[in-house]
Order: sequence, then structure tokens, then C-alpha cells
Amino acid sequence: MKKISILLLLSIFVFTAKAQTGPQMAMGNLKVNWYKIGWFLDANAGGRFLGQTSDIADMSAGPSFNAGLGYFFNDKIALKGRLDYNQFSASYGNVTDRSGSIAGSAEVMVRLLQVFANKRARDFSLNLHAGAGLTALRNPSYKDFLESKYDDYKGKLFPADNMGHIIVGITPQYHFNSRLSINLDISQFSQFKQHKTYDKHNYVDTKSVTGIVSTTIGLTFRP
Repeated sequence: MKKISILLLLSIFVFTAKAQTGPQMAMGNLKVNWYKIGWFLDANAGGRFLGQTSDIADMSAGPSFNAGLGYFFNDKIALKGRLDYNQFSASYGNVTDRSGSIAGSAEVMVRLLQVFANKRARDFSLNLHAGAGLTALRNPSYKDFLESKYDDYKGKLFPADNMGHIIVGITPQYHFNSRLSINLDISQFSQFKQHKTYDKHNYVDTKSVTGIVSTTIGLTFRP
């Protein structure tokens, strides 16, 4: 009877220990595995800096927004599609020339710490991303001016100042848990074939390559 009682106590102890450690092991596996593969969605907001104007115009920083959808194929590399919206206000005399751009990019993203440091789960990550895409810059008042003069306003792809771009950026992240992270993204856009400067009514041609920088903060969600 005493042996049976001891066996029962041991069985209860083992069962209780497994019940306590099981969820922890599951959480441990979740923590280890969440960053390796899978979909992610991010959204960020902040400021746009730089942008080419004519010599008689000035332009301050403006709002910047971006969102992206991507997929990590392993613990190092992902592909991502990204959309950006930036606002511009160029001032000269008593005139403010306002415009906005929409940019679509295809990017490769690399987790630098997983490449150059020990492979392990981390609360912090540092992502390098780079790619290329198209930008459509639209100035409503300039569009109205051209339509009143030439009857129509057409770009090669959209009714806007269409240009190609290369994007390169760095994104530090802090992971709250396996699903949610906070981001700081700094991205440089090198733009090609921009037709006129951002003060478009001054009708000044741009240099061959123009550029802007966006600095944004936001969240990444992993389903």
C-alpha cells in the first residue's frame, strides 16, 4: 500500500511538472521559430526631407507615410512590396506650390544580425532593405494649368510626373512579442527622369538624379 501511494505521488508530480513546463516549451518554440519564415505587414508615418527646387524656391519637410507586405523565406531574407506617399510644399514669393507623390517598390530585406551575429531569437533586429520601383508625382494646380493650355495632361504611365527610383533603407525593430514589433525606418529614394522641380510653376528642369529621404515610425504585424 505504501509503494502504491509513493507511485501515485510520483505520477502526480510528473504530470504536474509536465503541465507547468508544456506551455513554456510551446512559448519557447514560438519565440525561437516566429522570426524564421512567414508573412508580415507594416505601416509607418513620419517625415519627408530633401527634394529639388529651383534657386528661387524653398521647401521644408513634409509628411511621409508607407506600408508594406512581405514574406520571410528563412531567418535572413525576405521579399517585400512597399507603397509610399509623400507631400511637398515649395514656397517662392507669396506662392506655395503643393504636390504629392505615390511610389511603389519591390524590395529585398536582410536581417543583418542573423547574417553577421549568432543565430538566435532576439528582442531587437536590424534590417537592411533595397529595391526599385516607380513614382508618380502629382501637382493639382500645375495639372490644371497644363490642361488649360494644352487641353490634356498625360504622363507616360499616369497623368503625373512619372519617374523611376531606387530605394535603400535601414530599419531597426524592437519585438514586443512574436506578432508585434515597433519600427524606425530611414529610407533614401534616388529618383530618375523627374521632369520639373517641386516648384513646378517655375518650369525649371531637374538634374538627372533627384532624391528624398523619409524617416518614419510604425508597427509590424505577423499573423
